[in-house]
Amino acid sequence: MPATLPRTLPFTPEAVTQVLVWGANPAKSPHSHKQIAEWCDRFWCKYIDVDPPPEIAKLLPILTDVETQWDLYLANTYSVEQLRTQSFEDIRLPIEWFREWLQQVRA
Repeated sequence: MPATLPRTLPFTPEAVTQVLVWGANPAKSPHSHKQIAEWCDRFWCKYIDVDPPPEIAKLLPILTDVETQWDLYLANTYSVEQLRTQSFEDIRLPIEWFREWLQQVRA
């Protein structure tokens, strides 16, 4: 499994949909939920200090939620020692969350 989602994956609405589909189908995904959360954070950070176009602006709360829920899931599930020592590449968020995010993107 690659270390991160490809840097060439564009920050577009279509890419967001693809990434969330991967999250909702982890057995068929080429990327881990950790990698997906990190990509969502990179996408959000690209627009942190600019006025994004409307089609991107509507995605930013969803992208933030993916990354935030990843962090909260880890913090609420693992000890401080585990957080310091594990890679979390095999950890999966509930796939229902990804389905909900997909519904929001498609709305």
